[in-house]
Amino acid sequence: MNRIIKVLVVVLIVAMVVFMGFTQIRKWHQNTLDQAINNEKAICEKEIQALKDELTAIQNEVAKLKDTEEYEQRLSEIFGEKSDYYAFGNDISCNDLSLQVRTFLNYMDRQDYMASYKQRGGSQRLIRDVTRVLETSPPMLSGELEDLVRLIQNVTHFYRFLGKERLTILKDLLKTESDIIETVMAIFYGYMTSGDRCPDKLIQFPSEDTRYRYAAYFLNTLAGRSYLLRRDSKIRVLVSYYAVLTIDSANDAMLNFQGTDIRPFIDYSFYEIASQKGLKYRGQYLEKLTELRKKYALES
Repeated sequence: MNRIIKVLVVVLIVAMVVFMGFTQIRKWHQNTLDQAINNEKAICEKEIQALKDELTAIQNEVAKLKDTEEYEQRLSEIFGEKSDYYAFGNDISCNDLSLQVRTFLNYMDRQDYMASYKQRGGSQRLIRDVTRVLETSPPMLSGELEDLVRLIQNVTHFYRFLGKERLTILKDLLKTESDIIETVMAIFYGYMTSGDRCPDKLIQFPSEDTRYRYAAYFLNTLAGRSYLLRRDSKIRVLVSYYAVLTIDSANDAMLNFQGTDIRPFIDYSFYEIASQKGLKYRGQYLEKLTELRKKYALES
């Protein structure tokens, strides 16, 4: 009887040991299996994310190509079929530059936003009127903070002198042509600053002294900066960039009578352009600003 009990006890102990061993083995196997599954899952998630990133990159490239095609199509509708609508520097001839300006002026005269000026000389008359106002009524470049009245006058400078009608036309132009305004600004800036290379201008532009005053206004006064902050980011970036070029030109011509320090605005413009998406000529802008940084010893 005792022998039977001993055998049963031994069997029970062996069974318990086997059960515990089996449990530990099953637990180890489950952990190993779970680890393997988690590893495979992590690999799959990584591959899926890589595929998603690749798909996003492809979609972005397709969107860029579509935007470029639409941009080129819009330019060709206005300026005609041409592979390059504007060449930076002096690479474009005066005849081509004049033709581009004339073509856009004719295009403007057909748009609804020019309706009130169509019987008064159209776009050329509008530019002449705006130029006359800018020449005869420049903004304050200093002393705007001496009292509230002077500040308000400087903030409302364009409204007070250009008037509601002309301002509305200019705002509608910027809004309607926002998709191609970068090229248009490049063309007109190139033509305006062509100097003796294009002596017989189609339209009257502000003098270099007046251009300097407004560049300093936009960059270096509270009123000018607040005006730009109320504009679309692309317009703000482009106006600031051309204002920097204008101050640089004024330095070369000894016209910087206000003593505007161009150096912080070069860096600020560089940062803004580098951060601004959708600029067609970003590379050219950054290249020019890099040249200016070297010119004014902002980098070795």
